[in-house]
Amino acid sequence: MASRRGNGSGTIFKRNGRGAWIARWYGHDGKRHGQSTRTTDKAAALRILNKLVTDDALRRAGVIDPRLEAIGIQTHRPISEHLDDWRASLRAKGGTSKQTSQVSRRAEKLINDCGFTTLGEIDSTCTKSFMQELTDEGKTPRTVNGYRQAIGQFIRWALADGRLAADPLASVSMVKVVGQSVNRRPLDADELAWLFQVTEQAPGYRAMSGDDRAMLYRLATGTGFRANEIRSLTPASFDLEASPPVVTVEAGYSKRRKEDRQPIRQDLADLLTIWLKGRPKSTPVFKMPDKLPPMLHADMKRARDQWIRSTQDPAEQIRRSESDFLSHLASNGRVVDFHALRVTYITALIRSGANAKETQELARHSDPKLTLNVYTKLGIHDLAGALENMPSTDSSNPTGPQRLKATGTENSKASSGTSSSESGQNSATLGTTTIPIDGTPLGSGKLLYCNAQQHLETLQEPPQSKATSQTRTEDLRFTKPLLYQLS
Repeated sequence: MASRRGNGSGTIFKRNGRGAWIARWYGHDGKRHGQSTRTTDKAAALRILNKLVTDDALRRAGVIDPRLEAIGIQTHRPISEHLDDWRASLRAKGGTSKQTSQVSRRAEKLINDCGFTTLGEIDSTCTKSFMQELTDEGKTPRTVNGYRQAIGQFIRWALADGRLAADPLASVSMVKVVGQSVNRRPLDADELAWLFQVTEQAPGYRAMSGDDRAMLYRLATGTGFRANEIRSLTPASFDLEASPPVVTVEAGYSKRRKEDRQPIRQDLADLLTIWLKGRPKSTPVFKMPDKLPPMLHADMKRARDQWIRSTQDPAEQIRRSESDFLSHLASNGRVVDFHALRVTYITALIRSGANAKETQELARHSDPKLTLNVYTKLGIHDLAGALENMPSTDSSNPTGPQRLKATGTENSKASSGTSSSESGQNSATLGTTTIPIDGTPLGSGKLLYCNAQQHLETLQEPPQSKATSQTRTEDLRFTKPLLYQLS
């Protein structure tokens, strides 16, 4: 059974003569469209057909914008369907299951608590109230902003996919963070030398041996990788035969969602070559616990205790015990957690003489202000050293090479300064020989990542006849070139 109308006004019919009437007509795009009227009443079906034909005529005339009309249909769909599509897109982009789960869970919680059932119901007033409730519950600004970022990411996806015409939360700002939530300090080179050596000989911590933990700390301070980035590494991530050697973090695990090929120093690459030998290519190289600070703090305490006991002078032991050397909480309030190893890496780059652009690229930051203002922690001795580049105010020597004297490149050797970190330590000095282990000093530290035995053997070699061995200041810090073994 069919009912036809002329002049392009469409047709209604029933399949096999039964059920609801089906409308069929030519649309504004010139294509033939069909749709069920969902009624068995012929008069009602004709009215529906007439509405469909009229709407297409208005689209053809430009009165109705088909794009906005499609968005209108999307905004009235159940929001749960959009969330499912969004999660699928997050997985397709290569995000990890943990990242996808966290961001979608936060967006869904905000949507459910605010009672949004469609995209069209999302509004700024309820979202602001939700964020204020989180703040009143004692949530940190970082956590509150995490919810704002999650719903913002969902909305940006809906805009890009043609499901929303405008951002309904454009007026909702992030919670202002006053200062850093965690004030971290970098470890200086002497602290790292003690931490590496003592941890190598330490007992296991859960699934990680002492040697594995020492390598973890070396890699973190030699690449600046974050904890989750290191967790993703497999032996296949390391190209140690390249020039320079590189370690690759896949885009799905990198914070900036790009594949990161990070160059490393040759001495670190040599250690990794030995350490990685025989490991399965597809297995993560580190079995890291979920919470890293307790492990790091235990290793720091063990190294600090050995450092204090390494001197037989009671007065010196007291002085060391009162210092902040290898303490995870310094007297000035700065802390050392696993992310502080990234701070250590970036600060060491600046101290080594790397410029702002080089440091920003190696830190993998999009904004140099983040690199210099948040991650770079310079101490009073670093700042004092910078002053040596200024012209002399001594009228008796107006053109003297002040910088050469300060760095020990004039005459023989300049006197070593104290530690450059503002942690308040007194006994361990950067570039000196005040750290005896089994009666042998640690001071030169050209190869920061070498194991302790190799390091001590290097120090015990007789002085070379090279001019550099007579003119360079002993220093444990990074020195240019950053990415290659020093000779």
